[in-house]
Amino acid sequence: MKKNNPERRPLKWAVTGLICMFLMITIVPRVHTIWELANRKSELQQEKLTLTKINKERQKELEELKSPEAIERIAREQLGMIKKGERVVIEVIEP
Repeated sequence: MKKNNPERRPLKWAVTGLICMFLMITIVPRVHTIWELANRKSELQQEKLTLTKINKERQKELEELKSPEAIERIAREQLGMIKKGERVVIEVIEP
């Protein structure tokens, strides 16, 4: 049987320590980066859901604004237009 040489024991610990340090130096930053990217992915997915909801609301609003009733309402309220044969009543308020 071969006995362990006591002189080689510190060398084994030193090599083991160096290997552990190398692994820590290379793996820990990558794990941190992966964790940050996972958080960012979650944030972006939530933002995507919010923007998709807003987009659907805007599409619905756009479809409503394309209707003849909406066009007429906007023409009357914002542009002051009237139908043929209608009279405009202007209310004068004295100070």
